[in-house]
Amino acid sequence: MAETIDESSEVIKNNNRSIMTCILYETIKKKPIFSSYRNFCKLVGNDAMDYPDFEFWYFRFYHKQLDFNYDRNMDPVPKTIMDMPVLLMYKITENLDTVERTYLRSMNKSLRDVADSHRLIFDRLQITVFANGLHWYLNDKIFRCLKAENGCTLYTPTKKIESDKSVMEMGLEYLQRMLKMPNIQVHHLSLSLHRETSELDNFLPVPFHAKSVKLYALHMNQTFPFLAALNPGELESINLEPCCRGDREQMLRFFETEQFKQAKHVQFEEYLNEEDLLKFSHLKSFKCKLIFLEPVDFQRIREIISTLEVLESCELKYRDDWFPVHIIAQALEEEIPFGPLKTIKHSYPIPESNEHLEFEIEQEEYYSTIKIVKVR
Repeated sequence: MAETIDESSEVIKNNNRSIMTCILYETIKKKPIFSSYRNFCKLVGNDAMDYPDFEFWYFRFYHKQLDFNYDRNMDPVPKTIMDMPVLLMYKITENLDTVERTYLRSMNKSLRDVADSHRLIFDRLQITVFANGLHWYLNDKIFRCLKAENGCTLYTPTKKIESDKSVMEMGLEYLQRMLKMPNIQVHHLSLSLHRETSELDNFLPVPFHAKSVKLYALHMNQTFPFLAALNPGELESINLEPCCRGDREQMLRFFETEQFKQAKHVQFEEYLNEEDLLKFSHLKSFKCKLIFLEPVDFQRIREIISTLEVLESCELKYRDDWFPVHIIAQALEEEIPFGPLKTIKHSYPIPESNEHLEFEIEQEEYYSTIKIVKVR
């Protein structure tokens, strides 16, 4: 019986009138076109006719145009999106957001060329590495790669992908595909490492274009490979947040990087002494902690900050077990009022200048926060 069906299919397939009759029959049944196409393929064979050709004849017969011998060569060539003028296509793709444009470029080479002609600028790229997962945000769109029983599962804004690869292998493979696109720029890059892994070595393309970066890691030495990938000069703001304190050598290593030397704003969670502040002469603003295991000379700090010509503001944190705000106020020769004290203000005229420094010192349990603004 099977041989008879196969033989019938071959007879129909090799006879144009028989093929047209089958399509007409499907049209008369008035079933959805794709269901009709599946029935046609089941009868005649999957290789008998492509869907676009079936669709053409189906709608001709549907509109009572029953000429089986119609010559399609007389018709104009159907237009596709690739026949659109380049300027028009550029204008359309310009209205896509950056994540949508990354999907567009994966369709074919011509669309990739159009997508790559735009600068891909993300406001935020936030990457977090956990023990059992890798998450990242592109602007407001979230991607997650989570450990599964046999491999991992990748969740994107449009689909879910099961894989037998490890979380880091699959997640980084997908993420790096985007990071290696031409013209990609990021206003703010945030990278949080809650585990140590060598799989992140050489993770960022060099140079990577970002205006600001926040790096959190278990140890400060984990942050240097990522910092080194960022384009010096273009990187304006650096925020380093190691979970564990680094040693003095690592801190000095940070000061020697070109990224630090060409930055404008720095937030540094390590403890510094007053002489370290001399290295901040090129910064417009900075935040840091003052060492608390040794005596701190607050008059020397005031003197150094007054010499930082481009400085606009800074914030220092100082820890002491006994009323740190009193210690600072006394060192700056500021009058200490009677009773409970939360805030002290201090003004310091910069010598040989019309500028002065405005200090606001706030008590926070065992910490004091010293906010300094240069008034011109």
